Amino acid sequence: MADLPALETFVAVARLGSVVRAAERLGRTQPSLSARLASLEAQWKTKLFRRHARGMVLTPEGTRLLALAEAALQSLGAVDRAAGLPVAGEQELRVGAGDALGREVLPRAIAALLRENPALSIRLLEGAAPRLIDALRAGDIDVALLTGAASGDASERGADVEPLLTSAVEVLVPIRERGDSAVTPAWLAGRRIVSLQRGSGFRRHVEEAFAAAGVPFRPAVEVGNLSLVRRFVAAGLGVAAVPSIAFPRAAGPGGVRRRPLRGVPPVVYRAASRAGVPLSQPAGRLLELLRIPPPPRSR
Repeated sequence: MADLPALETFVAVARLGSVVRAAERLGRTQPSLSARLASLEAQWKTKLFRRHARGMVLTPEGTRLLALAEAALQSLGAVDRAAGLPVAGEQELRVGAGDALGREVLPRAIAALLRENPALSIRLLEGAAPRLIDALRAGDIDVALLTGAASGDASERGADVEPLLTSAVEVLVPIRERGDSAVTPAWLAGRRIVSLQRGSGFRRHVEEAFAAAGVPFRPAVEVGNLSLVRRFVAAGLGVAAVPSIAFPRAAGPGGVRRRPLRGVPPVVYRAASRAGVPLSQPAGRLLELLRIPPPPRSR
């Protein structure tokens, strides 16, 4: 098969009609281009040019091959241009997120994005961190929003990870319970704990904080998402540590009260993207919007 420099030489000489002018255009020496042409003619077993006093003139066979050579160069150029682009186009957003960000923060950012670009197509994948990391590696999504506890797994699996935002950790208690003062992991350990299931990045964050405090983490109820956590707490089945970013400030119809939690550090959310692959414009803009603090809401 002809290599790229040989094709470039053939096309340049054919269009400029001279090895000298082609050498100037390509920044190569005349002997090197002549050698490339000779090698190409030998490889193709085809005479490409007739040499005249005026320069180089294509043979009929060379004329037939010129269009194919130019098409090949254009195709290679298209490959080079596409190689630096993400799979998703500029009118598509493909993002994965867990339950916490998907409840309040992400919909608000996507709404702002759609106000800027109403034609944007949205594809949202919600799930636990392992599923999101697998989807990211497969190219099904362009960015995954993960808790800090899960982002280390993404880094180990060939993803670029950057900090995005943080959220305090609070405790939900049934609304009939009195008291708004801060509680601790030791206080939680003495109650029935409602928790997300194993595999949740937020649960891992809470477990690590309990371990650092020397307090065992033994949930009495394990559920699959934060909506169920809130419902079980409202039904009086226990209390729960939750990321405050997942719920509106007002107690609302869920029948729960919020209390500050000391001893559990804020949970960090990070954005993971495939290493070496640039983000699409919509994905990059989404991350900018997520970093903007929301307006304060009254209690």
